Parts: sequence; structure tokens; C-alpha cells
Amino acid sequence: MRFNGQWAADYLRRMVIPDFHAFAEVVTKRVLPTFDTFGTEALKRGEEHFRAHAGNLDPQDDEQFEAASYVADEALDETFAYADMLVSMYFASIGLYSVGLSHLFEQHAADLALRLLETDSHDDEIKLRKVIEWLKTELSVEVEAFASWPTIKELRLVANTVKHAQGDSAVRLRLVRPDLFIHPSRREGGEAPEHNSRVRKPLFGEDLYLTPDDFSRYAQGAIDFWSELAEALAKATPIRWVKG
Repeated sequence: MRFNGQWAADYLRRMVIPDFHAFAEVVTKRVLPTFDTFGTEALKRGEEHFRAHAGNLDPQDDEQFEAASYVADEALDETFAYADMLVSMYFASIGLYSVGLSHLFEQHAADLALRLLETDSHDDEIKLRKVIEWLKTELSVEVEAFASWPTIKELRLVANTVKHAQGDSAVRLRLVRPDLFIHPSRREGGEAPEHNSRVRKPLFGEDLYLTPDDFSRYAQGAIDFWSELAEALAKATPIRWVKG
């Protein structure tokens, strides 16, 4: 059979792009909103601690009042600690789903290669770099020239930083997005990033602070990439192909 660029373009539009729409919608509209009530949950946690340890104390009794005051301080500490933990998990969740988004991108790239290449085995790993080179060599499609490619590159740096913490990806990411290493509460004042600070625990929501807007931008970047590729494949020079 001959390569059919229109078939390839339709495949991307029908089978690939919808996955990214669904992924983004679930994360932004179902998963992340569960953190919107973290303040209320933290207060409830502190109140439960107070009731459990001081609920039977008599505030009219001086000794019991002093004990209740001590428990109240403990409850306040519990409130703040629980709120801090939930905030950390909020940032960690965005990071983890960004990793998932990056891997979904790579999985679709590998699957595309299986659908278009005769020589690839279904048992072998197909690297993204191989797919990029094949598209350029065989179809004259240079995905690295796409308008969406800088966003994809950033997403991949984010994914590697989340997974590996300090390393080459973290260094490169800091050059293009230094703000991601500053807690959002400190970005307003224009505080300069600490270039010498080590990325230690992004998987616990520390040191790398992605926001829902960052995630949405990465998801849209992936959608734009596949849309650009669909347009390019529809116009590509025909070659032999095997439909997977």
C-alpha cells in the first residue's frame, strides 16, 4: 500500500488529539478542583484534634483551661501542618500529571511510528528522537520547526525534573522558566530565583511549583503539536507504509 497522508492526518485528529483533550479535562476539572477546599479541610483537622484532646476540659477550671490552651496551640499547629501537606500534594499532583502528559505524548509518537513504518518491531522500544528523524528524513516534516515545539521541549524538561529532581533537565529548565522554581506566593514581588538551590523533592511538591495554567499550556501545546503534524502529514510526499 502507499502512504496516505490524509488517512494519517484523519487518524491523528480522530484517535490522538481527543486523548489529550480528555486527559486535560479530567485533570483540570475533576482532579485539581479537589484541592480547592484545602483550607476548610485543614481547619476541620485542627478542630478535630482539639475536640479529641480537650473536648471534656472545663474552661472554668484554671488547670484545665491551661491544658486546653496548650491543646489549642497543638490544634493550630496541626491545622497549618495539614494545610502545608495538602498544598505540597497539590503541586506534586500537577507535576505528576505533567509527567503523564509527557509520556502520553511519547507513547502516541511511538504508536504513530508503528502505523507508518514497515521496519519497526512491535517488541522494540521506539524513541521519540527516532520518530522525529524519520519524519524529517522520509517525509520532510520537521516537527522541531513547529510553533508548538518549544512547549513540548519545556514539558519534557518538566517531566524529567519531576522524576529525577536535580540534574541536567532541571538546569536547562531553570534557564527557560526560572519562575517555576519560585513558590507562587513569592512570584508577585519579583523575587529572583535562587540559582544555587538544589531541586530535592518535586514529587512531594517541593522545589518545582507548576500551576494549573502551566499544565493547561502543556496540554494545549500537545494538542497544537498533533494538529500541526496532521496538517503536515496531509501534505507530505507519499512513501510506502503499513497500517498497524
